[in-house]
Amino acid sequence: MLHVQNAGEALYIACEMEKRAIRLYERALVVFADGPCQEAIRAILHDERNHLQQFEALGAQAPGFEKAQLLSAQAAEVLFSGGLMEAQRKGAFASPKALYAYAAAEEKTAIERYGDFAAQLDGDASKAFAAIVLEEKQHYAKFSTMENEEQ
Repeated sequence: MLHVQNAGEALYIACEMEKRAIRLYERALVVFADGPCQEAIRAILHDERNHLQQFEALGAQAPGFEKAQLLSAQAAEVLFSGGLMEAQRKGAFASPKALYAYAAAEEKTAIERYGDFAAQLDGDASKAFAAIVLEEKQHYAKFSTMENEEQ
């Protein structure tokens, strides 16, 4: 469990997690330009960009340099810890079905982390992360459904 001192730290980590996802899928569009997953990558990238906008709208602000480095490192351990190469080793870009399975697993991890934040925080911050968890659950369900619909 990631421990945060306040809502600002939780939002900063959430933004960093989403930025990691965006960078991974942006690079995947370039590296796997001729692969079978272009449409799926674009759809997932769109969702991740929306997540980031929502978190930024909640007022996420960068802490001081040292604290930002620590929080960024924590975020890097949560989602996409091995980056694009690890995703490729896991076969994420072999087919749209594999990509949706990979994305669903990452969403499940995000649900757990954001749920931890909701439990650690109080008041409006806790409610905001509880709402984010619900949205992440919808994305998880969407990716799971898409995975099962792919050939």
